[in-house]
Amino acid sequence: MHKKIFFLTACLMLGGLSASAAVNIPVKQVTAVTEVFGDGQQVTSVILLCDRKMEGRKLKASSFRVREIVPPEMRQKGRDASTEPVYEDRGIERVYAKGDQVVLELVKTYHYLPSFGGGPSGGQRPEGPQNGDKAGQMQRGERPQGGVSKTMPQRDEILGSYKGITRIDDFKAEVTLPSGKVLVSDKTVNLIVDDFAQFEYMDEMTGIPLAYNLFIPKDYDPARKYPLVLFMPDATVTGKETTRTLTQGIGATIWASPEEQAKHPCFVLAPDYTQQIMSDNWVTNDYLDATVGLVNYLTREYSVDTDRMYTTGQSGGCMLSFAIDNKYPDLFAASLLMAGKWDNSRVARFAHQKMWMMCGEGDKGALPSMTGITAELRKLGVKVSEAVWNGRSTPEEFDALCKAIDAEGADIRFVHFPQYTVFPDDDHIDGMEHLQTWRLTYTIEGVRDWLFRQSK
Repeated sequence: MHKKIFFLTACLMLGGLSASAAVNIPVKQVTAVTEVFGDGQQVTSVILLCDRKMEGRKLKASSFRVREIVPPEMRQKGRDASTEPVYEDRGIERVYAKGDQVVLELVKTYHYLPSFGGGPSGGQRPEGPQNGDKAGQMQRGERPQGGVSKTMPQRDEILGSYKGITRIDDFKAEVTLPSGKVLVSDKTVNLIVDDFAQFEYMDEMTGIPLAYNLFIPKDYDPARKYPLVLFMPDATVTGKETTRTLTQGIGATIWASPEEQAKHPCFVLAPDYTQQIMSDNWVTNDYLDATVGLVNYLTREYSVDTDRMYTTGQSGGCMLSFAIDNKYPDLFAASLLMAGKWDNSRVARFAHQKMWMMCGEGDKGALPSMTGITAELRKLGVKVSEAVWNGRSTPEEFDALCKAIDAEGADIRFVHFPQYTVFPDDDHIDGMEHLQTWRLTYTIEGVRDWLFRQSK
């Protein structure tokens, strides 16, 4: 009896495969669609444009194969250094027909699992030697960030490194059809990223050029005033292509998403830096003033509400936001600061500002620094709200947590997450909490809403 059942099942399986393989898909164009998540960019669907209307019920995910082709610019330096693209097999969640299109929706990939090995997003290490490290020795699973030197590049070196506007190569997708035919995408659509435009700015005061990404609100009306969000990237994209700032995580793109723009239409600015701006001993160079010059330039070119300009940044970008807040304390209405450090002896100018700091408790660089900042501000008589949140909270739970801290009415806030809860599940690597903070924090709606409520 069991043999008969096995034989019947096998026949049905073979019949199904044969039927699927017999489906003719006359493809005219292959489009790869990418999205940016907290841990980087990936292909999320492939669209096959056909020369006739397709019958969806005959399509099966198991009959297709998709490989994501990651451009070499997205790979981590060091052991992953390569000039060749990376091919990665991707799971197919579902296949369906829509008129003359066949859509392959892919299973989303989590980039920072221990077994992933860096992947297109790679990993990074917090700036500078970490507490508990032996002479800054890397721990298992950590990746080098590139660090920050004590000697900052000066004007001549910055000018020599400037490349103008540059773009990373497109992600592509390789699709194997049920017939066995292999096709490579000839078009790529990058959701939200493609809504940013790239420009160049020459700062008159410093003589420093800056390439930058700018999102202009849809249906922009010069008669209306719009907020501006400045996103400061971390050191992993320094010296890379201009658009790389948009794809390392959602620190820039989240503000330009259709959902966020529906609530908070705003400009989003993401500069491109070819050289380091700040050292571990808090020394900066002309890039800092050039960035402020760029912000002020945009307020003259567009209808920007200068009472509602904000800065946000992660890791080294958080440090840069701290530095601007220190040197230009009246520039921004509020700051959202993710997993960075600052000189605890220089916080007096933060006393009358609005700041929300966030990091994981396993972040050996950011946690003691942010804890020290809040301690020094309390000594100055500043009211500080501090809370510990479970990083795996549901959106509804995060909403309640945001309302609770809102009720305290403090302009300075510090939220940290218990160790490992910044990871989405129990798979984690020691030393990776630094990166996981911004994978998580920019997704919390109530935190973003807080920023837009702030005004000078």
